[in-house]
Amino acid sequence: MSTRQTGTPPVTGRARLGAEERLMPSPKLRADQHLLVIVAACSAIDPVGATELATKTGIAAKNCGLVPVFAMNSGLLTKGHRRATYLPSEKGRYVARAFARGEAEGLESLRAKWKGQWFARTVRERCRYGPVSREGLVAKLMVAARAGEERIKQAHILLDLMVAVGLVTVEESGELHWFEGACSSDNTPAGPESADAPSEGAAPADGHEEPGAGQEPSPPEDVGPSNVGPADSPEQPGDPEQPQAEVPRPRTEAPGGQARAGTDPEQDLLSLLLPPVLLADLTRLTPTEVLELHSHLTAVTALITKLRGHRVA
Repeated sequence: MSTRQTGTPPVTGRARLGAEERLMPSPKLRADQHLLVIVAACSAIDPVGATELATKTGIAAKNCGLVPVFAMNSGLLTKGHRRATYLPSEKGRYVARAFARGEAEGLESLRAKWKGQWFARTVRERCRYGPVSREGLVAKLMVAARAGEERIKQAHILLDLMVAVGLVTVEESGELHWFEGACSSDNTPAGPESADAPSEGAAPADGHEEPGAGQEPSPPEDVGPSNVGPADSPEQPGDPEQPQAEVPRPRTEAPGGQARAGTDPEQDLLSLLLPPVLLADLTRLTPTEVLELHSHLTAVTALITKLRGHRVA
């Protein structure tokens, strides 16, 4: 007769998770150790278990056995024919071949294979408008995983693993950001390998250097019209009583004379005003900065009200 009380979760395998909970890495290993075991498992030719992985990595077998379930859940491993053994999937073999050529190429391949996973999509969406604190990303991951507070260490390890792989970058401020930058995934076309999965678009090297290069020719085209304005009126000396009035066009140059990139969201007022600012984002500001922001917004509101008033005849 079982002595387990009603409502107590079982203690073996993935059955610990609730019906709607998502799997996260074990908190008993550091992120670099998780990565080491994952690469070793993906490089295996024969089915491997905890003992074989411990031999390859030097990590205790009891801890090695905690890694493959997450790797299998993220698409890198499949079950072997023997109990508690695993074999690399097609994605896993692709990652292993890339790591064999070099660590940088291996990490890039792992990023490409994990970009469509739930944890990558969650972080990318949370960082849509800019860097986020570590606590904010951990909280978002726990909500997406439908995890209780007892699994917060797992969320931290998952975030560390994404940093180790390169899916998340650490800013100078200490905040974390999606490695492609804000909103870049919306402008990047999906690659030919995953036409039905926009979240796994083109590789970072292909999808984000070309738009930057494509912006170079645009400033010279915009510089020309900026010279058209009242400065051209002296060329018409005939009618001093009725001067030729012209409406100046919007500036296309920065104050220093440098051409402005028209597609740069940081220099586009409309792009800066459209993304919403959440209340949670205000926690990143100091009390002085909040008061300063309020003062600026009050001034901008007054100016916009004046601009939208009745025109003077």
